[in-house]
Amino acid sequence: MLKQSFFALMLALLLAGAAFGQAVQAKSPVPPVPTVRVERIASARLGETREVWISLPDRYDETSDKYPVLYMFDGEINFDSGVIGGLRQAAFLGEMPEFIVVGVVNTDRSKDIFPQVVTYGDGTKDGGRADSFLDFVGEELIPFMEKTYRTEPFRVLYGTSNTGFTAVYALFRNPGLANVYIAASATLAVPVFADRRDAWIRDFKGGDKKLILIMGENDLPTIISRNGALKEQCDVLAPAGLACRLDVLKGGGHVPGNSLVEGLRLAFEGWKIPTPLKK
Repeated sequence: MLKQSFFALMLALLLAGAAFGQAVQAKSPVPPVPTVRVERIASARLGETREVWISLPDRYDETSDKYPVLYMFDGEINFDSGVIGGLRQAAFLGEMPEFIVVGVVNTDRSKDIFPQVVTYGDGTKDGGRADSFLDFVGEELIPFMEKTYRTEPFRVLYGTSNTGFTAVYALFRNPGLANVYIAASATLAVPVFADRRDAWIRDFKGGDKKLILIMGENDLPTIISRNGALKEQCDVLAPAGLACRLDVLKGGGHVPGNSLVEGLRLAFEGWKIPTPLKK
């Protein structure tokens, strides 16, 4: 009798454990990381099809919320799981809003970075198509994103090294492209920029914009000096609406790995989750 009672008790415990396990399994959360979406846009401005990679906020499909958009140049380099994971974690901690992240994949990076052709000492050339590239971003890519996804009218433009120059150039040529421009280790030793920098700053009438300059303390000397000079001239000439911040990341080299998240932290310093984004 005692033995039968013992076996009955063990059977009951096993059945209860199995039922509990099934209940836990049934309620197990689905991993929130969404699949990267790939979109292809036939560009009339560039005469080619451009591919963009899109990372949506983790709960995008569970809500009807709208999100600001981060447009990232050098998509095949900067659209990285570590970089995007850092943005998601910072948003989770309330340091910045959640973003739709758009990585613009290069076709011919050397052409898109500068508005004029730059010839180097060895005879190689870069640039000549930046104006058309920025027209693609403003006239084709942004409207596509606003039509296809739930976007807020608040945008960030991010570039690194040579495309960091492109982001700075975009601020002065197309200030309506974004609200915040982040340039990591921007290559500013470009003739057109050296010739027109002060006039562009002095004549700036793009409204309330933020320019965030990021570099590493071990960056290239020309990067450090020219980005520092740009920040100084923005402060001296002080055009209405333009706020420029510069951060030198300790131990960092050229384009430090945490450039984007640190740039966004500067841009959203003091921001709180209930605070609406300003256009």
